[in-house]
Amino acid sequence: MKVLWMIIAVVIIICASVSIAVFAGNGNDEEVSVEEATSLLNQAVAYAQEQDLDKLCDLSGSKLMCQHQWEWAGGGQAVPAEPPEIVDTYLLTTVHLKWGGRIVGGRVLVVEGIDALGKPYQTEFFVFRSRDSGLNGLAATNVVYWSGYGISQCNEDGSVTTALSVSPEVE
Repeated sequence: MKVLWMIIAVVIIICASVSIAVFAGNGNDEEVSVEEATSLLNQAVAYAQEQDLDKLCDLSGSKLMCQHQWEWAGGGQAVPAEPPEIVDTYLLTTVHLKWGGRIVGGRVLVVEGIDALGKPYQTEFFVFRSRDSGLNGLAATNVVYWSGYGISQCNEDGSVTTALSVSPEVE
């Protein structure tokens, strides 16, 4: 039963991530730098450690998705005591869909750590330019950086290459 709920949650997150990326961009295809993405991650860490869910979710492209990830990741008692380590970074380019839409690109920071419940995590923290949400024109997907979620990558035909989870302990 737990696996079924995880699959349903992943499908919801994939759909939400795709819709956020399609509609939240600001039309600016300027690359998000590592420094900009790291700055947003540092702000997310500060808000999470303050247990300020509202401010944390204000950094997200989707407040509702952020709130769900917070609960799924263990709520306030699971917030890591230490900031995550950035183990990799890569760019996702903007994808122009055949039907005329576009999926906003941005910078992915792959972060690792151990949450306050002792569970190791690896999460893809995706930062993109946004005029409607976030901080200083930037917003994030997987702002709950200890959630263990990956980023779906969309193709020109609209199909999605999914990352069900990047965390090592997903059942």
